[in-house]
Amino acid sequence: MNYALNCKNLCSRNKFLFKNILGVISTMNSIKVIKKGVHLCLLGILVFSEAFALETQQIDEIDSTVQANKKIIPVFGQSLFSGSFKDQPFSGFNPDYRITIGDQINLQLWGAYSFSATLLVDPKGNIFVPEVGPVHVAGIKNGELNDFVLRHVKRVFKNNVQAYANLEASQPVKVFVTGYVNNPGLYNGFSSDSILYYLDSADGIDPQSGSFVDIKVMRNGELIQRINLYNFIVEGVMPALQLRSGDVIVVGARKGSVSVEGAVQQAAQMEFTGPYTQLGEMLLVSKPDPQANFARITQVVDGVQEAIYLSLNEAMTTQLYPGAHVELVRDNDVHSISIQVSGELDGPATYVLPYGSTLEDLLDKLRFRENADRNSIQLYRESVAEKQSAALNRSLDALQMEVLTRQPNTDMEKNAQKDNALMIQKFIKQAREVSPRGQVVIANNPNATEMILEDGDQLVVPLKSSTVSVVGEVIFPTSLVYNKKLTLDDYIELAGGFANNANRDELVILHLDGTISRIDDKDFDNRLGDRLRPGDEIMVMPKIRSSELQVTKDVTEILYRIAVGAAAVLSF
Repeated sequence: MNYALNCKNLCSRNKFLFKNILGVISTMNSIKVIKKGVHLCLLGILVFSEAFALETQQIDEIDSTVQANKKIIPVFGQSLFSGSFKDQPFSGFNPDYRITIGDQINLQLWGAYSFSATLLVDPKGNIFVPEVGPVHVAGIKNGELNDFVLRHVKRVFKNNVQAYANLEASQPVKVFVTGYVNNPGLYNGFSSDSILYYLDSADGIDPQSGSFVDIKVMRNGELIQRINLYNFIVEGVMPALQLRSGDVIVVGARKGSVSVEGAVQQAAQMEFTGPYTQLGEMLLVSKPDPQANFARITQVVDGVQEAIYLSLNEAMTTQLYPGAHVELVRDNDVHSISIQVSGELDGPATYVLPYGSTLEDLLDKLRFRENADRNSIQLYRESVAEKQSAALNRSLDALQMEVLTRQPNTDMEKNAQKDNALMIQKFIKQAREVSPRGQVVIANNPNATEMILEDGDQLVVPLKSSTVSVVGEVIFPTSLVYNKKLTLDDYIELAGGFANNANRDELVILHLDGTISRIDDKDFDNRLGDRLRPGDEIMVMPKIRSSELQVTKDVTEILYRIAVGAAAVLSF
């Protein structure tokens, strides 16, 4: 029975197998049966092993699926080598490029002596100029090459000979690229080619193991340049380096990194040098969203994992260690709002109020000047402006679809529709450039002071006005002194009368408090009483010149929407 006990121990990790094998063993009463039990136990072990392997395989598959579904944050800079630097060798030369052995110089002499040829800088650093002899140009800056050669020519040809020398081609070189790149090797290029050319030739830096901030250029075993590619990616700064055959570009191992995601312009894993960094330094690379106001930081500090949640200002100086994960968030838990005020007021131009404050809370803090028009207070809100703009664009889209999809029946209609479509398209283009003001009308509403303010609201307290403006389709748009005895006809005449394109059937009066009045032509020659007040704008709308009824209705609606939302009159 020892065999049975051993079998029980071996199978105890799987209750199902143990139950079945133990049931068989319990019936054994002879040596022969015990031997069979051994075989059964071994069979059970085999089955258990296969079952355990199957279970492990299933776990691995689940784990790999989880890993595949897990959001992968890209390494900052890994897309740099998708720009095909290796396919675009640099053929230009900056003025500080120094002539070296193997470069080709185009030289032309004219005047009393003529010569034209491309000269190779020989192993001694010279070019041979006929009648002048060897001129040592190695080490001369490209920007100084012409004057340098000309001086040597003038030593022989005192007069009547001029010289022009320019660098035509740099020396071909072979540069080693090694370290944590995808394909280390020896690569051909020119001494004027950039580091990026050679790194791209090696298929770029391995984003999982290579460093984008620790790249060294070695010459004869000595460091001649250390390069941080973040400076190039963010600021466009790349050191001018003249390579030679045998130089070695070494990409170091990846440094400590921090993952930043959420409300940022570009989620990324970013490297840093040193034992730790600060979030402020990382956000110089991965720019935060303007509305980000909190940061959630998870990292291991002294062997203990910690998670903190800070306002963005506090988080900027928080020390981040390798492996830290930062998520910037737009937290809706706003504790205060900022309101801008202007116009006839004394005091600050910005008020910071508790979140949830009402218009009344703000008005209680304002100090109005003597000539402030308290009855015409104007409130502008960004969210309202966005909704007005969206509604306007929807109307313009519908108008454009109506015009472009209408099918003419005759050639005459086809020509007329073509002219009409061009006119409508011009109008649509002009209308899309209009920016609604986002005014919230608070006049004539007894509950207006209970309105909850939003962050970024702008409140304007206008000056008590004594004028009336006449704008739109009149001969001379102008402002006139308000006179309650004058009619609309009188104001129109004082503005030079209707223009040829004016809609003479209806006028719009935009009141200073944001409300509007639409006046029919039957009231043009009547006094309007309170329907026309100081500070108002009389808006003369254009006449719609379209033979299509639906287009006329659509354009009229859009024109009135622009007049009310943007306080503007578009010609048509």
